[in-house]
Amino acid sequence: MNYGEELGYWYLRLNGFFPLRNFVIHRCKRKRIEYRSDLDIVAVRPPHVFEEIGGQLEDWDPYLKGKLDFTRYIGVLCEVKTGRFKKEDLFPEPYLRTGVERLGLVPRTRVDEAVRALEKESGFLGNGARKRICKLLVSPDEHQEASYLNRSIGQVEDFILNRVEKYADEKYASRMFFPSPMFQLLIAQVKRRRHDTSVGGMGG
Repeated sequence: MNYGEELGYWYLRLNGFFPLRNFVIHRCKRKRIEYRSDLDIVAVRPPHVFEEIGGQLEDWDPYLKGKLDFTRYIGVLCEVKTGRFKKEDLFPEPYLRTGVERLGLVPRTRVDEAVRALEKESGFLGNGARKRICKLLVSPDEHQEASYLNRSIGQVEDFILNRVEKYADEKYASRMFFPSPMFQLLIAQVKRRRHDTSVGGMGG
């Protein structure tokens, strides 16, 4: 997993999702998958997520809250790019199909319908609009009016740092319980910045 995928993982996790990294796409002739690959992140979010520390209504990214209805069950198929890429190579149909099946939010009889919708739009509503599946691209730059949701690497990083800043003392005290050295480092950097600002303020 590269740093972009790691940032994408924590962006979704801190927005109340249960993310799965590097979901393996097996070779399958029936699905026209010739080469083994993976989806960077597959994630599911139930509608009643809550935590005292970092899981309250005002903690979620306004962008996602504006694009998705968090009162629904939400599934995300996420691709992360840290360099140049071709838009036409994003979210190939066989990968969408495998991802939709893995999420398990729609019955198999509706998988074809979901995939057709996702090929054209950023999301698909299923089961009486109680569930939504969407595509999310995390990329170096922000894209406008694309057939997927989009956050830039910088926006994702800013969201994570702002969240840590909001709960800095609690996050720092618990930093070693998080399984990611990169996330531990971000927490430590926020703590150091707060300390340096405090010391500088007293010195002035």
